[in-house]
Amino acid sequence: MASSEERNAGQDAREEAEKRLSGLLARGQTGDANSYRQFLEGVLPVVRRFLNNKIRDPDWAEDIAQEVLVSIHRARASYDPDRPVFPWIHAIAHRRFVDHMRKWSRVSEKEIQGETLLELQAKEEKEHPFLIQEVLEKAMEKLPPRQKRAVRLLKYDGLSVREAAAKMEMTETAVKVTAHRAYKALRKILEQQEDYENT
Repeated sequence: MASSEERNAGQDAREEAEKRLSGLLARGQTGDANSYRQFLEGVLPVVRRFLNNKIRDPDWAEDIAQEVLVSIHRARASYDPDRPVFPWIHAIAHRRFVDHMRKWSRVSEKEIQGETLLELQAKEEKEHPFLIQEVLEKAMEKLPPRQKRAVRLLKYDGLSVREAAAKMEMTETAVKVTAHRAYKALRKILEQQEDYENT
């Protein structure tokens, strides 16, 4: 447990960081490009910390963080330099986070962007009749480790999204996002290979 001295030191560091970012953004509002660049560099870790407290999947959190930066850039003129900057930053980050949660809450446990895993597998087999297990395995090896594991758990092991999420220590929503990205990547890899074999 942190001592009172450590807590006070942490509070002082937070206030100093907030004061610095507020000053950089205020100067950026007046056209100081260098100050604004430093503000964006300094605000990214703040946004990441905020999102990492809400989302366990780092890839998904990073995607949202980049969208938050875009939103901050678009809203930069609305910041009042006389007010604390962290609540302003957190409000924007929270809105982007809520937007994503609303988007993915429409995806049911066995659906990924409107396609069930079984439908997606059947579609792949229909579109790529040349596929054999070896070809699919080679395509799988090109996926990032997290995406590869999600597909193996859902496709090969037959786990539900909830079960896969527990094994991967991710949220169910993050597993759906990861699996969706994996299937999109596999489609692209397989289509490129099919084009190559048909040349």
